[in-house]
Amino acid sequence: MKICDVKAYAVRIPRNIKGALGTAGLPAPLTGVESTDNSGQPSFTFKWAEANQTIYSTGIETTLVKVETDTGIVGWGESQSPVAPEITRTIIETLLRPIVIGEDAGAPEILWSRMYQAMRVRGHTGSFLLDAIAGIDIALWDICGKACEQPVCRLFGGSPLLQIPTYISGLEGDDLHSRLSYAQSQVAAGATRFKIFLDTTQGDCLRLIDRLREEYSEEIEICVDALWRLSLKSALGFARQLESRRVGWLEAPLKPEDVRGHGRLAANSPIPIAIGESYRTRYEVLPFFEVGGVDMLQPDIGRSGLTEGRKLSVLADTFHTPVAPHVSIGLGPQIAAALHLSAACVNLHSIECNPQVYVVANQFLTEPLRFTGSTISVPCNGGGLGIQVNEQALQEFVAP
Repeated sequence: MKICDVKAYAVRIPRNIKGALGTAGLPAPLTGVESTDNSGQPSFTFKWAEANQTIYSTGIETTLVKVETDTGIVGWGESQSPVAPEITRTIIETLLRPIVIGEDAGAPEILWSRMYQAMRVRGHTGSFLLDAIAGIDIALWDICGKACEQPVCRLFGGSPLLQIPTYISGLEGDDLHSRLSYAQSQVAAGATRFKIFLDTTQGDCLRLIDRLREEYSEEIEICVDALWRLSLKSALGFARQLESRRVGWLEAPLKPEDVRGHGRLAANSPIPIAIGESYRTRYEVLPFFEVGGVDMLQPDIGRSGLTEGRKLSVLADTFHTPVAPHVSIGLGPQIAAALHLSAACVNLHSIECNPQVYVVANQFLTEPLRFTGSTISVPCNGGGLGIQVNEQALQEFVAP
């Protein structure tokens, strides 16, 4: 079963910015101007987040990957590409495609290692290169499952019968009233877990938590994502405020490079510290475990791939740490891959769910992902990732 072709598609889908504000992919108010090409025309659109000095796209951007084999089996993957998916597409087409063409599609772990080794001595051990590798890797596992007529999670020793517990990622709206209304609608749909973002001031965040506790008391779990905005001192003070409000974890508190700071914070914080979405390999994450800086690991399978994602989950289990996969902006292949990994994680806590993104993802699948307010089913139709991309529906959103 040889790989005979690899295609990458840079995808850009319009998004309701106001409606998405406060949720994954648009967690903070945006400012700044659109990017333009050499002719002065808009090319891809991104703006700065006011809160955390990071750029976000005003649309849904991602890179889908299609791997074809000489047996006729086709696999779909996805690279997490929330900004400028053309970069990931170019890496796949120019660098990675020649490496895997003609190779055995049934050996994703060997091919992940080969793609990684190709540029590691030049310092390319993260960022867009690893995202590109992840897209191909996910597609290869899809092929393996289809060839074996088994869901991917079975290949990892998991069960496709599981309902994966979810948490709602962010509360839609730009003021307290709208966010409480959104929470009410999700609770009515069965949601029991929520994550909110530190997108303005700590006071605003604490007031929102207080109102949620007044409304729902202990009926819901609440976690907070700090968007890498805090110093060690301010994170400790904020964590104490969150403890009194029975918050489940403080996510992304410090700059992602600060290994020592995360160790000191986790040692002194009264609530768990959650990190992981910024990292792609066990090599990046291991130092954080060694200093005791991780209480909840949040790997992003669109960045690590399934091969390395599985190793990250085992690494976390080695340190007796639960896993809650990060799922932000992405379409069906990325979400399905995270679900299959989750179904094989003995240390699974929950998986991130942005209902608005999931609804968009379903527009490009022949069979939708099925989710409630508190769980999502593992797709297993036809083996592999259990999904089929509707290429015709996708075409108008593919960048030239």
